[in-house]
Amino acid sequence: MLFARQLIMRIICIVFIMALPANTTFAQDKGGFDIGATAASAIANKVQWHGYYDFEYFNAETKNDTFDIHKITVWMGVPINDKVFISSEVEYEHFTRLSGGTGDETGGSGELKLDNAMLRVTPVEGSVAFLGAFYVPFGIEYFSYPGFKNKLVTRPKVMKSGGIVPGTWSDVGIGFNQTLNGIGQADVFVINGDANNGGISRDTSSGGNQNKSVGGRVQLDSLFEGVNVGASYVLGKWDNDNDSYRLGAHLRVDTDKIFGIPMAPKFIGEYVTGEDENDSSVAGKDKDVSGFYVQASSSVHQNVDIVVRYGEYDNDDEKTDNNKKETSVGLVLHLLDNFQIKGEYQWNEEQGANKTDNDQLAIQVNANW
Repeated sequence: MLFARQLIMRIICIVFIMALPANTTFAQDKGGFDIGATAASAIANKVQWHGYYDFEYFNAETKNDTFDIHKITVWMGVPINDKVFISSEVEYEHFTRLSGGTGDETGGSGELKLDNAMLRVTPVEGSVAFLGAFYVPFGIEYFSYPGFKNKLVTRPKVMKSGGIVPGTWSDVGIGFNQTLNGIGQADVFVINGDANNGGISRDTSSGGNQNKSVGGRVQLDSLFEGVNVGASYVLGKWDNDNDSYRLGAHLRVDTDKIFGIPMAPKFIGEYVTGEDENDSSVAGKDKDVSGFYVQASSSVHQNVDIVVRYGEYDNDDEKTDNNKKETSVGLVLHLLDNFQIKGEYQWNEEQGANKTDNDQLAIQVNANW
């Protein structure tokens, strides 16, 4: 076990070193990396390497302030031919080390994740079939969650860690994307996991989930320059007997693109609702969930962005005083190419007896290649 873990860490280090000389760019709004690239666009370079690194500092009420090596992520894309493309994304989160040959972890709870291991086939231009491990096409927040795209240090809790959508939802399955020229695009997919439990590598009879979830997303992102409006839906059983579904709506408006003014603000918002049958903390009740966030940002200078975000969420409306709110303000300093420093202050508010002192200051240093 110790040998295997050490081997994995060495492989990651080698991949990181190989990635450093790369001088490439990231595609816009495609999750962590250019998962939407076609093989034809990459054929000249054969193998593409990208990556990013997040280092953070948190100072929260009633908690010790701490540094955190949040993550180092390496993406690789390989064109097989002009119609087939393979990509993978390996992410290592939070510092850890092995102590003195004993195999014991000290210093942190390191986590190794494979968020993307996907094969894409483009039979004709505008039509793409994909299979493997991929970001579930639900909502649009995951398009901009990596540190070099996210305008804040934290992510909206309705989409991450709030119990509404299972965070960075990566799952195993198959899907299809169709571009509708002049209108937008549509995705349909079938995956192992569900909106309650999140991703599942393999469905097994002993795992409590022998079923598949099906879903789809529509984005009207070509009707008007700088506007993306759409909806998402996913349905499946969260255990062998009970259904789970999520329904979402999103809107993004980039007025800087609409008016051609770099300082004009960008707006993004999402709303999610859903239900997990017989999973409420109140016995015999269904767990109804809902939440939303809205965010506005502006490039007040070519090297400075300001941003504000507000969100509310309730991960079980049968529970008393369960609604939560978050408000964040932030600043982004683009000091050098592919290097930035961000600061965020977040106010968190709970209802009734659940109220706690958990406001926090967060600072992030991000680099990407």
